[in-house]
Amino acid sequence: MFQYHFSTNLVEQLLSFAGNAFVHNKKDVLIHQDEPLTKLILVRSGTVSFSYDVGNGRRLLLGQLDCNNTLIGEIEALNNQPCIYTVTCLSDVQYNLIELKHWRQLLLDKPELSLYTAQTIAAKFAENQKINLDKLLLPLSYNIAKDCLLRAENNNPTLLRAYPTVNAEAERFATTERAYRRVVTELVDKGLIVRSSEGLKPVDLDALEEFVDSFAQI
Repeated sequence: MFQYHFSTNLVEQLLSFAGNAFVHNKKDVLIHQDEPLTKLILVRSGTVSFSYDVGNGRRLLLGQLDCNNTLIGEIEALNNQPCIYTVTCLSDVQYNLIELKHWRQLLLDKPELSLYTAQTIAAKFAENQKINLDKLLLPLSYNIAKDCLLRAENNNPTLLRAYPTVNAEAERFATTERAYRRVVTELVDKGLIVRSSEGLKPVDLDALEEFVDSFAQI
């Protein structure tokens, strides 16, 4: 499931098809993994989390998204497949529902919207693919350091926010809490990062970047 922030003009067009506004409370599930999607969700405000459960007690957390007229469910709306992720509210969430037929007709009527949608989905897919391949093929120390570096550089507007708890961060890196703590401690001992109330922070951006780049030379 991919999501992106829309222009004011597009939001107005989508809302012309929307009915009443709804509110979900913190901890409510907005969408369940593997369930059919019957309507698109235009989240007007609130924070949500994306997760994928493999059914053996383990799950992958993708991160937190602070929504601002954010559309959720385009992929499912286009390919008629069940929901990829579970979407959970981390705050009170206000949203509208959009009938799939209206969204599809809007894409047919406005080629520029179709192109924008395709470009956005393709960019998000490529970004997620790169992150997931790195998690599969590169050490946990690389992935944690790279994530810390990207957040410090703050030049990736589609990057989902990290979580405030260690166990959730471990699930975001598809590992155990024990392994996550061990690797973070190793990076701290190397003088590359520090723990803070706002999460992991680089000590020296150049040194952290050099550490990340060193994995390409192995």
